[in-house]
Amino acid sequence: MSLPPEPPQPSGSIQVARPAILAVIRDAVMSCYGIVDLAPRSFASSLGKRLGRGGANRGIDVEVNDGHLVIELSVVVEYGTPIFTVANNVMKSVQFEAERVLGMTVDRVNVNVDGLRVSRLGEGSA
Repeated sequence: MSLPPEPPQPSGSIQVARPAILAVIRDAVMSCYGIVDLAPRSFASSLGKRLGRGGANRGIDVEVNDGHLVIELSVVVEYGTPIFTVANNVMKSVQFEAERVLGMTVDRVNVNVDGLRVSRLGEGSA
């Protein structure tokens, strides 16, 4: 008994746009416990945030080489949370989500904690 022939694969290529990659990474970072914000990675990014024009790549730098990602993050952590644990969770979450959603291999995720923020009482509760 022979197997039926496989259907032909369409020709073409698939490219994931940089804004899509940044959106996946940003969502993964911001979903982590203890993360308050992404920190600006440059003076221009910092100035844009102060002027109310937060760019999509604020706090995220991504290198894409042959379907492999190297991700550099700058984050602000909630004061009082265990910084090492929060950063480690960010690394794992970003790697998992990027590989799951984008189908790309994550070679490295570097997390730089650029600040701590103390939330005011009642902030974030409804």
